[in-house]
Amino acid sequence: MPLLTPARYKAAYGGRGGAKSHFFAEQIVLRCFSRKTRVACIREVQASIKDSVRQLLIDKIEKLGLGWAFDVLETEIRGRRGTPSAGSLIVFKGMQSYNAHNIKSLEDFDIAWVEEAQTLSEISLRLLRPTIRKEGSELWFSWNPRHETDAVDKFFRGENPPENSVVVPVNWYDNPWFPPILVQEKDADYTSDAEIVEHVWGGGYERITAGAYFAKQVAAAEREGRVGYYPHIIDSEVYTGWDLGVDDYTAIWFFQIRHIGSMPRVRIIDYYESDGLGADEILPSIMPEYTEDLQDRVSAMIEIGRETRFKYQRHFFPHDIGVREWGNGAKQRVQTVNELGVPLSHIHRGVAVNPEDRINATRQLLPMCEFHQTKRVMLGLTRLRRYSRKMNEHLGVYMGPAKDGNDHGADAFGEFAINCGVHPPAPEPVNVPAPPPGKFRAPPVQEPTGKRIRL
Repeated sequence: MPLLTPARYKAAYGGRGGAKSHFFAEQIVLRCFSRKTRVACIREVQASIKDSVRQLLIDKIEKLGLGWAFDVLETEIRGRRGTPSAGSLIVFKGMQSYNAHNIKSLEDFDIAWVEEAQTLSEISLRLLRPTIRKEGSELWFSWNPRHETDAVDKFFRGENPPENSVVVPVNWYDNPWFPPILVQEKDADYTSDAEIVEHVWGGGYERITAGAYFAKQVAAAEREGRVGYYPHIIDSEVYTGWDLGVDDYTAIWFFQIRHIGSMPRVRIIDYYESDGLGADEILPSIMPEYTEDLQDRVSAMIEIGRETRFKYQRHFFPHDIGVREWGNGAKQRVQTVNELGVPLSHIHRGVAVNPEDRINATRQLLPMCEFHQTKRVMLGLTRLRRYSRKMNEHLGVYMGPAKDGNDHGADAFGEFAINCGVHPPAPEPVNVPAPPPGKFRAPPVQEPTGKRIRL
C-alpha cells in the first residue's frame, strides 16, 4: 500500500466514506506503540479539543486493545511508562494559534497530521513545512477536496507536486469496510442530488456551494456542452464588461454576440483579472489592439496568446469610471482610459445599480452563453461558480454577496449582462379561442416578478 511506504509527504484525498481519517489515526496509534514517536495532530482552526481527532484516536486505541499502553489526558495522549509506547506523545493543535516564533515548539516532532487539510491556509502551510524538520520526519494530509485553488490542492495536485511524496485518491469504493448504512446514503444522494454527489462522494471539486448565485447555471452550461471550443469569431465585434479596482482586483470579460435563428448566443472568448494594477499596465497587456507601436502590439498579443486582433465595439464600465484616481495624476478613470487609446464612443458608463439587478441579469444571460475553454476563461467561470451569499454565522442567515475575491469577476460579468441588451426571444403568443356566446373568460393571472415590494 503506497501510504505505508516511508515518504516526506503523505496525502490522501477523496470523498465521504473512504476511511482516510481512520487509516491515518490507526497508523499513528500503531507507530506510537511500536516505537517512541511524537505526533502533532493539526487543523487550521481548533476552537476546543472537541474539534480535534482526539476521540477518533481514543477509539482506535480501544479497538486495537492498547488501552493499557496509553494515558489519555484532556489535551494530549501519552505513552505509558513501562510499555512499548513509553515516550510517545500525541498533541492536538490549531494552526491559527501559531506564528513564526511559537511554532518552533513542533521542531522535534516525528509526524504532523493535518486533518481537514482543505481548510489549511497558504500561510499555515508555509509555516508548517519547514518546522517539521527532524531527520525522517513526515507530514501527513487528509482532506475532502473543495476548490482547486485551496492551498493543499495546489501543493499536491498542481503542476509541480513536491518530491518524495505519496499522493493517493481514496473514495468509498476503495474502502472494503464501507458500511451498509452509508451505501443507502450514497445511493439516495446519487438519485436525488446529482449536482453535488460527485463532490460529496466522488472526491471531485465543489461545483455548487451553499448560497452560490450562479453555480447551477454554470453546471448546466457544462452539462449542455456550452463550455468547450468556442474561439474568437474573426471580424465579429467584441464587447467587454469591467469591474474596476485600485487595491483590489480589476476584472474584464470579453464577449461576442451572434444569433442562431432567433436565439441569441453570447460567446465568452477571454477573461482577465489583475490585482493592484493601473490602467496604463492593464490595457497594453490585455487589450493590445489599442497600442499604437506595432512591435509592442504584436509582442503583447503573442504574450497573451491572441492570434487575431479583436474588433472592439463597446466597453461596459461600472458607474465609478467617472471618479478620479486610477493610476497617476488624480485623473478621472475615463480620461485615463481614453488617453490610452480607447475612443470615448466605445466607453459605456453604467449607472449605479443594486447588486440584485446585476445578479438577475446574469442569471437571465447565462443560459445563452458559451464559454471558450481556455485557462483564463475557466478562471472567470470559477469566479462565477463561487460567487455566493455571505453567511451570518450567529443568525444563520445570508446577508448579501460575499466580498471574497470572486465578486469582482461576477460584477464585471453582471455589468455586461445588465447593459448589453441581449434577451431571449419572447415566447410566441398562444391563440386562445374566444369563449362561447354568453360566456365570460377571466383574464390570466399575472406571474409574480420576484421583485421585492419596497415600502
